[in-house]
Amino acid sequence: MESDIRLRISVMGLFVDADTVLLIHKMTGPEPDCWDLPGGGLNPGEPIIQALKREIQEETGLVNVRVQSLLTIVEGFFPNWHAQLLHSLNIIYQCAIEDNVVINSDSKWRSHGDQEVGIKGVHWLSIAELTSNQCSTRSWNALQAAGLV
Repeated sequence: MESDIRLRISVMGLFVDADTVLLIHKMTGPEPDCWDLPGGGLNPGEPIIQALKREIQEETGLVNVRVQSLLTIVEGFFPNWHAQLLHSLNIIYQCAIEDNVVINSDSKWRSHGDQEVGIKGVHWLSIAELTSNQCSTRSWNALQAAGLV
């Protein structure tokens, strides 16, 4: 039974600026084609904060990320993900970037050529205009944990 379950540990960053949040158009599973937090999978032996900064840089191009505090941990179960049950643990940190940094949503920031970031790119989106149907489960839970929705 254990071989039918895949455990994935991810680290994500929640970036908030006034009434907007930094989100990426995520195209990879388990919840494709939705707005998600920048971040991704933790490699074995990789320190959590190092993985967080690496993943954020891969998806957004940001290099001067300040990790402020642990926000929440979101657990999810996704049946039939690559013929397995995916048990997902998402460690989400409140993060910040230096003022006046421009987010580049060009394809050059798309992770590893696998089109992880979709055609809508990386954007600061109005929190008031977001709905749970537009967001990944973990991004919506992070917005709730931060008291933003």
